[in-house]
Amino acid sequence: MTIRDKERTLQKSSFYDRLLNLFPPIIRNNLVDFLKYGVIGVVGTLLQTGTLFIYVEKGHGDPLVGSTLGFIFSLLFSYMANSRWTFRKSERSASALVKYAVVSCAGLLLNLLILFLFDRVFGWWYGYGQIASIVLVPIHNFILNKAWAFRTPKREDR
Repeated sequence: MTIRDKERTLQKSSFYDRLLNLFPPIIRNNLVDFLKYGVIGVVGTLLQTGTLFIYVEKGHGDPLVGSTLGFIFSLLFSYMANSRWTFRKSERSASALVKYAVVSCAGLLLNLLILFLFDRVFGWWYGYGQIASIVLVPIHNFILNKAWAFRTPKREDR
């Protein structure tokens, strides 16, 4: 390996380290889970956003209602997928489902707030608000789901 190759490797490593440092420790320390969550989130986002756009554009309905309907479809899919793949080491219980639903509802409220601000306050196209939500809400939800809804109980050494 030449000096130039070593410098490139160091620069790439430095770039990835800086990029990772943008995330909170709970994401940095659980990067594989976050990536799995992201894969499931893409499908859930397609469900929610597709429902939103179809509802508004084809049915001439309100964006807030369309987003809520999409949220319901996304919630059902993502709970099943995340509980079986992303957070499979955690306990599956009615309590986890309720906590997941609470986190998801908080994410829905954040999504609706963003849509409301973009559509009703700023007068911008609601799609821009949905794009902002696609970035912000999954980070919010992963942190709460990892730390609370699917938290793996710590084992006590005895």
